[in-house]
Amino acid sequence: MTDTLKFPILNYQKIYNTKKAIDYYSKFVGAIRANMTPEQKNYWHISLHSGPQGFRTTPIPNDDGNTFEISLNLISHSAKISSSTGNVRSIPLKDRSISAFSNELLSVLETMNIKPDIELEKFKDNSELAYDKNIASDIFRSYSLIDILFKTFKGTITYETSPVQLWPHHMDIAFTCYPGPENKKIEQIGFGYLTGDETVQEPYFYVTAYPEIEDISDIVLTKDAYWNPDGWQGVVLKYGDLIKTNNPSETLMTHLQNTFDQIIENTK
Repeated sequence: MTDTLKFPILNYQKIYNTKKAIDYYSKFVGAIRANMTPEQKNYWHISLHSGPQGFRTTPIPNDDGNTFEISLNLISHSAKISSSTGNVRSIPLKDRSISAFSNELLSVLETMNIKPDIELEKFKDNSELAYDKNIASDIFRSYSLIDILFKTFKGTITYETSPVQLWPHHMDIAFTCYPGPENKKIEQIGFGYLTGDETVQEPYFYVTAYPEIEDISDIVLTKDAYWNPDGWQGVVLKYGDLIKTNNPSETLMTHLQNTFDQIIENTK
């Protein structure tokens, strides 16, 4: 059966500069949410979420009793601030430094009487970040599709699970499963996707367990999946290998289910 979802082709070298810009913009928006949102368990107050056109915070409480939300719209290419007062402001996403982006966003927030306390030293970088609109939209589409598929797979798990969230510090969209007291060897299993990092320099999926699995020799993986050989223990499936298959959605769901079942079965 042909997959009805259209997965974009993502070449790591071609997307790298725009990916870096989106990463930095997301980190700054995430820092605002983390600063002004009440703490939640498992650091859920610092994450972002995938929306119809980009990444967004949930409503953030302001000191004046109103709420606001920031979204990085990767279709219209703007950072949009919406307030419960009815006020809506935006700034363009374009070639610029993270310092220029953060300063302009903070200036706009101040005109809306929103004053987060951010450590700007972390974002003090005047080197220009290239931003290609078409690449940005393709990057977001990959996250959006994976968000849908992760939520679909999450719905099949009977154990407790976290929401599907975007973690700005690593730019992975992910969720966690907590197998419960009947599984005494592992406390959680994490499922995630990101557009590459220093470990795997291309978009990829991961499945990890905590604590690490003592013996992985009996765990049978699906085609093209492998155990990460360096730095952290986890199962890797490269996005490029996935989208070469006849039905990437079905292939991913099979991969996730098989890896999950194998980990549960081999850690009882």
